Amino acid sequence: MKELLYFSSSDLMVQVSYKKDANSITYFSHRELSFGERVVVEQYLLTNIAIKTDYYKKHPAMLNYNGINIRLLKELNQFHLKNTMDTLKKKEGKVKDSVKNLIDDSMSNYYFEQIGNMILEIKQAVRKESPDEINSESFKNRLEELIEAYNKHSEKQVDFFDVIPVELHNLFESN
Repeated sequence: MKELLYFSSSDLMVQVSYKKDANSITYFSHRELSFGERVVVEQYLLTNIAIKTDYYKKHPAMLNYNGINIRLLKELNQFHLKNTMDTLKKKEGKVKDSVKNLIDDSMSNYYFEQIGNMILEIKQAVRKESPDEINSESFKNRLEELIEAYNKHSEKQVDFFDVIPVELHNLFESN
């Protein structure tokens, strides 16, 4: 068994291996360890790695620090690069989501206003003309297009009779 471990509190890369025949856990680090770091690493190894092996079942058992392995510096750099790329992708995704939400909010507000303007136009036409002279089919088609556009950008979905005031329902119910 061989594993790479990263300790973020110390920005430390460690390679640990278990040899069953010798019942030993050995580890390397990418740089020299302070006494405190060594205590933390060894405590982690004994509580998290050793229990996955026969380390506590056989005697004798050995835990060895074999010093610095410079190749681990390459692993550490790759780890940092991967984490940086992952973080950038997450941030990019959040930015895209924010931009999409901003566009959707703006567009739903725009179409909401256009629907309101269309209702005012219909009311004005009703006041000026008799119901037979009003081209309700044209109004209905234009309003349905605006409602469809609004629904594309809004979380709240509405239909034609949700937006038409009750007093105008009879103008469109026969269509």
